[in-house]
Amino acid sequence: MPELTKLSGPLGIIAGQGPLPRVLAELAIAHGVPVHVVAIRGEAHEEVEGFSHTWIKWGEIGKLFAALESHACKDLVIIGGVNRPDFGNVRLDIGAIKTLPFLLSLAKGGDDHVLSRVVRFFEEKGYHVHGAGDVAPELLAQEGKLTTKAPSAEDASDIEAAFKVVRALGRLDVGQCAVVARGRVLAVEAAEGTDGMLERCAELRKVGRTWGTRPAGVLVKAPKPGQEERVDMPTIGPKTVRLAAAAGLSGIAMAAGHVLMAERDATIKAANESKLFLFGERWDPAAD
Repeated sequence: MPELTKLSGPLGIIAGQGPLPRVLAELAIAHGVPVHVVAIRGEAHEEVEGFSHTWIKWGEIGKLFAALESHACKDLVIIGGVNRPDFGNVRLDIGAIKTLPFLLSLAKGGDDHVLSRVVRFFEEKGYHVHGAGDVAPELLAQEGKLTTKAPSAEDASDIEAAFKVVRALGRLDVGQCAVVARGRVLAVEAAEGTDGMLERCAELRKVGRTWGTRPAGVLVKAPKPGQEERVDMPTIGPKTVRLAAAAGLSGIAMAAGHVLMAERDATIKAANESKLFLFGERWDPAAD
């Protein structure tokens, strides 16, 4: 894991959706690292305006590189979800036209292949791409129990089964999480994302197709085998906890050191209030 002292200068943060760009910027500054946020319009939240920042639209690749160059940012973190743009409605600047083959390549392939191409693109331009956890290790899920409640023996069995499911999904570049209750696979993540998957689980519970009235089952999140974690590390936050509670789950398990916890304190508080466990499981990316 790179040390902050090895960063060559100010940190460029390319910001997408959610609270993580803001949280990362705050933590980097707390570590004494100046930042400049390049925020994607329609994706990033306006709260990034509390930092040195530049807004760009999809297709303004030239403006992106100009912002990074003018603020001497050779170290980058790309963070926050984004929707794939409709290239038919994207207005390209000169910088984008020069990289048109690369942009068109983003319209094809699974998420992991696309994101790996994004990393290579920046590295070929001379930038150093870091994971958010490299810059702010506090964001990473720790190993062991994180909440008042701990997993039961039944939960531990479901956690083991769900991790096997996630590994199988990952090899197909499908998703990063699954829900297992009492040994039964209830849902796996696909294009709808974790929130949509949990909402499906809540619907199953409403129509009586799950596990009864008492909480049971676990959500497991882990990276795909070989995933480009610098730009696509799994994430949980307070909303994940609320949706897991609404789905009647017992708790959430994560690959320790390989899952980001957005708003850690609020996430743990939400889990305790909902009487869910949060648990960091030791994770070997190379294991079968």
